[in-house]
Amino acid sequence: MRSQITFFSRIELLKGKNNLRLVFLLILVSSCLSCRMNLLRSNSNDNRFTVISPNGKTAIQVLLNNRGQLVYRVLSDKMVLIPESDLGVISAEHGYTFSEDLAFVSVQKNIIRETYQLPTGKTHVYHNNGNEGVYRFRNASGHILELVCRAYDDGIAFRYKIMKDGKIEIISEKTSFRVAANSTTWMMDFSDVYENYYPRRRYDNIQDKELSYPALVEIQDHWMLITEAGILNHPGTHLTKGKKEEAMNVSFPENSFTVEEGYESPWRTIIIGSNLKTIVESVLVENLNPPSVIKDMSWIQPGVAVFPWWADFNANSNIDTLKSYVDLAVKMNWKWFEFDVALVGSKKISNTWRTIPWLKDFVAYANGKGLNVYGWEGYEALKTKADRDDIYSKYKEWGIKGIKIDYLKGDSIQMMKFREDALKEAINYHLMVSFHGETLPRGQRRKYPNLMTSEGVLGAEYYAFKTPIIPTPEHNCVLPFTRNVVGSMDYTPATFTIRDENPRTTTYAHELALPFIFESGWMVMADRPSAYLGSPARDLLTKVKATWDEIRFIDGYPGEFVCIARRHGSEWYIAAINAGKEVTIKVKLDFLKKGKYTFDVYEDDSADPMHHVIKRTLSASSEDDLTIKLIANGGFCADVRMP
Repeated sequence: MRSQITFFSRIELLKGKNNLRLVFLLILVSSCLSCRMNLLRSNSNDNRFTVISPNGKTAIQVLLNNRGQLVYRVLSDKMVLIPESDLGVISAEHGYTFSEDLAFVSVQKNIIRETYQLPTGKTHVYHNNGNEGVYRFRNASGHILELVCRAYDDGIAFRYKIMKDGKIEIISEKTSFRVAANSTTWMMDFSDVYENYYPRRRYDNIQDKELSYPALVEIQDHWMLITEAGILNHPGTHLTKGKKEEAMNVSFPENSFTVEEGYESPWRTIIIGSNLKTIVESVLVENLNPPSVIKDMSWIQPGVAVFPWWADFNANSNIDTLKSYVDLAVKMNWKWFEFDVALVGSKKISNTWRTIPWLKDFVAYANGKGLNVYGWEGYEALKTKADRDDIYSKYKEWGIKGIKIDYLKGDSIQMMKFREDALKEAINYHLMVSFHGETLPRGQRRKYPNLMTSEGVLGAEYYAFKTPIIPTPEHNCVLPFTRNVVGSMDYTPATFTIRDENPRTTTYAHELALPFIFESGWMVMADRPSAYLGSPARDLLTKVKATWDEIRFIDGYPGEFVCIARRHGSEWYIAAINAGKEVTIKVKLDFLKKGKYTFDVYEDDSADPMHHVIKRTLSASSEDDLTIKLIANGGFCADVRMP
């Protein structure tokens, strides 16, 4: 509407100047814009409803068939990526079930243009630009379902709203995602702690499986990442695929659940791109969440943390060991200390910490050295508001500024509500939060920016366990295209020590690159002090970041290799990792401002790749390419400097 007013105002102005040629041109341009907007309008005569992205390339189309059933299609660059797939919601009360005999009622069109800032993530400034259609349908009982559809340049999303006063029990969704049989996928077999691999599989070979979000799909020359976003009073869901079925279906973790007032589903979200750059750089999941409830975010401080437990399970009961990690953090310019408070005085989680006389003094010692401290506690000790107020207030009294909450197994509505309550109540104490033993993030950090990071990943913790699984190079090369796309990831990277329990197969440079490849609001460095203080890349490690202003995907393919550049202020870093065979990559530098740059490149020492890196210094301009050879399972990292 605003654009039309602007055009007609200009036309009136030009008429006064008798500039008829320009008047005609503006009318023609305005007409073209109007035609494009018509594509966004519903044609209720053929029961087809379409929302198109701002750039005109991506669309979601909803159809109402002759049985009154809703289906949808997803298109990109005139190609159908998701053919007709089911929509609908099943309630325990038949009058509030929306699966057939639906009739179109009305539509409301909205244009979304929004900019906001968050203290964590791939960027500091987020742009939320999309088109929205809110479609209302009436069932045979006369009740209304709203289907809210959005189209963005980097994907589509839709959600359901049921207009009902009072309680409603939801049994299931009919939502499905039909995917071409010959598509290549990277999807995790369902795990309620989301700690598993994302194996590469042909889609039609996946049968009788429960699957976790996010689901990465390659189809011809396009990519899709299927996930969900914006959970409000709803369980987390996952996907199921039956034997020889084309579609994946949305599945609930419980037989049914009840909401007190009205029903609003999470956003069924598909990030879409003609290349992987769109997937890796997308912030669509955050954009689909409500605005921050925190107006003044100045107390929220992301940062790099030391983590004593990984190298010494008893470290949290020994004040001298803890102080050695404080000294490490000070020397490395890292600003956070993860203190597993609930393990003080015990090898297992307990309340013993409340009686340890030196605990408060140690926190004061760390604070006095310029470090912030966050604690660790299990879900069972925080189940009620009274429990949380008790521990949160004790933390605040002792100068502890954050909490890592563990053992959050499950996606039930009760557990999703707990997470929201824990985040919301932590604001009153100015506490930052990390979730561990955790589900997939769904963009909650936009509404609650005090959420620093979440686990939900098979990370370096597994090196400390005698298990049959390990973070393989292939796994690491999939995470930037899957798990880390949708939120901060508490992987605990750069563990150089090769442990007896589960030895790593990644090279030293591969490990060095990980904190620059991965994103986390608390970037947790878990190895022992000697591993970092004696590192041949110590200078680079002092520059590890937990906040970024920009991300640039350079090149890569899931499970094979990935190269990413990140900017913090005026500082740029480039990092790459690979899996399997040696590969040579070319890094285009056109993302840099014009000029000459110096690159301190840290790469594998071929004579001792598991324990050492070598550093070389290169010069190049923004118009050049860097050619870097990565050895098998290797990596590199470059600190970019103006000369």
